[in-house]
Amino acid sequence: MSAPLTLRRKLFYAAILSGALLTLLLGGLELGLRLAGYGASPHFFRQARTASGELIWRENRDVTVPYFSAALARRPQPVRLPAKKPAGTYRLFVLGSSAAMGDPEPSFSLARVLDVMLAAAYPDQHFEVVNTGITAINSHLVRGIADDCAALEPDLFIVYEGNNEVIGPFGPTGVFAPFLKSNAAVRAAVWLKGTRTAQLLGSFASRGRPREWGGMEMFLQQRIEADDPRLHAVRDHFRANLEAIVASGRRGGGATLLCTVATNQRDFAPFLSTDGRAQQRYDAAQAALGAGDEGTARREFQAALDLDALRFRTDSKLNQAIGDVVFPDRLSGETVDAAGLLAAQSRGGVCGNEFFYEHVHLTLRGTYALARALLPRIAAVLHQRDQALPSEPKALLPYEDVALRLGFSTYEQSMIAAEMLHRLGQPPFTAQSDHAARLATWQRAASQGQALLARPDATDALREISRRALAQRPDDWILARNTGAMLLSRQRPAEALPLLEQADRWIDDDVDTLVALGWTHRALGHAAEAEAAFARARKLEPDYPNLPAAP
Repeated sequence: MSAPLTLRRKLFYAAILSGALLTLLLGGLELGLRLAGYGASPHFFRQARTASGELIWRENRDVTVPYFSAALARRPQPVRLPAKKPAGTYRLFVLGSSAAMGDPEPSFSLARVLDVMLAAAYPDQHFEVVNTGITAINSHLVRGIADDCAALEPDLFIVYEGNNEVIGPFGPTGVFAPFLKSNAAVRAAVWLKGTRTAQLLGSFASRGRPREWGGMEMFLQQRIEADDPRLHAVRDHFRANLEAIVASGRRGGGATLLCTVATNQRDFAPFLSTDGRAQQRYDAAQAALGAGDEGTARREFQAALDLDALRFRTDSKLNQAIGDVVFPDRLSGETVDAAGLLAAQSRGGVCGNEFFYEHVHLTLRGTYALARALLPRIAAVLHQRDQALPSEPKALLPYEDVALRLGFSTYEQSMIAAEMLHRLGQPPFTAQSDHAARLATWQRAASQGQALLARPDATDALREISRRALAQRPDDWILARNTGAMLLSRQRPAEALPLLEQADRWIDDDVDTLVALGWTHRALGHAAEAEAAFARARKLEPDYPNLPAAP
């Protein structure tokens, strides 16, 4: 006869049984939620089939929902890749947040500029340059995206990230997710948020959070001083995430270029100088620059940025963290001092308005300067891995040719100017000491663009630019979409229709394409086709601007 169980043993078995039952319950709930289609996948890619049955990779539009909520989710740019990388193809992924994505207009992103320049530099090779940048994310999420990219046969990761480390998910601001000091705790939280069960529980706890995207204004109360001890953890997390991204690239068979991040220092006053020091250092920098003392000016501009209490820009210590990453071997990649390379091309050795729209987002000229600086490093890294690729580019397209091939016309520039005027009219820009001068600059740019577009020969000139661009890149669906939208705005719907239909055949869920297609059909009197396009757009983004209400 066996001895009776002790109370301690009974409690032990009860704990095991309770844990097993809880695991079964949560597992069953998770499975049920997934089968019911609840929640969103945290993975960047999804598989799909084309109308002809080809298996392809597409972006997951809801990839940020687990971290931001459905109301605040930021969307990735449309991606379409063959499920199996074609032979002889080099596949490059650009990773980061809005500066990498290409804000305010991703049609002129780093990925797009590199695509054009690589095609010209290596006319006998084929490149796929994939834009995985997403607004408002940071390295905690980029790390997961890199993991997903590693499964798609990458040749190279190009990482341009650092501006959102403080304000993004799991940063000290706490707008999107709570700040966690432990990197292990962050990784556990990222995993949990990817579960449907956690997303369900999170929906009950979302009261009090923003219900709609408020841009940079959402962070006005999130002041982080330069001596805040939480910044030490931010830098440690950042460095660990970058190392994990390098490891993902190596595991996927590719290399990684880690870029330091350039910011507008010379022509951009601090957002918030709580004790006056940041503004004082900025004023001192301007005085030094005016006196020709460039060394002092550079130091003071950097100090002003580092002291800015609204931390929307990569500071000097975050850039140092990028430089501190140790690569395990030569084939893993290297660090590129992009910030230094752009500064060397700027007045006074300090980046300013020649390369930036505002604080961190590169103009096309700035993006071109970055791409041109990166191209030799891309060539060297790829050649080191594949001797069949020449170690030096055959040609480096000048800026004017890149702008033409991407269709960067007065129409596109006017659209950007209008967006910049809207953006600069909102906090925190309105509180800057140099706000009036910046606003006046963009008002002049907008007025000049409108005057050019009002000329009687404007439509013919725009049509010619688009014709030449499409002749160079006939399969560029973004160029087709943008040209179609331009022709629609110029009251040429019959010319716009085939281009928008071409774009829709390539990417069938791009809301910009669908809305333009709907209005084009309506202008041509195609009521049924117009409503069909609008209905598809409403299903994707019911609150999209300029989208008519359902009949």
